[in-house]
Amino acid sequence: GKRCEDMKLKVQQAAREDVYRDIVRVSERYRGDIHGVIVPEGSVCRIVAPGGAAYGILRGLGNLSEPVINMDERLRNLLHLNDGDEVDFQFTTAGFWGQFRWAWSASDPAYRVAARLALLSVVLGAVGLVLGLFSLRGCH
Repeated sequence: GKRCEDMKLKVQQAAREDVYRDIVRVSERYRGDIHGVIVPEGSVCRIVAPGGAAYGILRGLGNLSEPVINMDERLRNLLHLNDGDEVDFQFTTAGFWGQFRWAWSASDPAYRVAARLALLSVVLGAVGLVLGLFSLRGCH
């Protein structure tokens, strides 16, 4: 994924509608990568803080341009942060594997169940393929 520059942001509680949805809100001004390119809103990112790392969906803060980051208690706990902390953050946009890892352990059951059903489908498809190949081999 694309690595974004380190930035010191003040940790704040998430709005009620963002709780248990893995949404992290950061003003567009603080979502730039090392090349100055804005990380697109809605991107799944790996969020690294001094105390840990977690995956979340990066969203904007509307017109607010202060150096703050809004996240729910679950993400703050994963990152070992408290409301009001001011720390450096690093965002890396997640590739396919990172998005899958996020969905696998997402706090929203809709994402979590979809990821687990997708893996089950792949496993069952692979089993069917192997059984089909064995049956073809047995016919000759």
